[in-house]
Amino acid sequence: MFKPTDIQRGMTVRDRDGEALGGIVAVDPRGFTIGKGRIFEREYPVRFSDVADLDGEDVYLRRDLASLPGAVLAEGALELEDDHCHPGTPHRPVAYTHDLTGALVPMME
Repeated sequence: MFKPTDIQRGMTVRDRDGEALGGIVAVDPRGFTIGKGRIFEREYPVRFSDVADLDGEDVYLRRDLASLPGAVLAEGALELEDDHCHPGTPHRPVAYTHDLTGALVPMME
């Protein structure tokens, strides 16, 4: 269980599947704000009740990107590529889970 006081500016926010959504730019008593960037066209507020867990400098939300209410994706955000994809291949998020020790690890397919 996390404490809201553990959430700080500069931490990375990820959806439930581990997809990086952006960095925290502000924290207030109700929640925090994800800065605009490659995923969001403008700052996106998040309530503490939407947080599932913390792992180091990462904040994991209860929902995936597609189910975030009111999310307005930046143009081309879903067509991103990573180092393991060929040009033109859409980015595939990695799903994470907790192992028996409580550590966050990628799920095996």
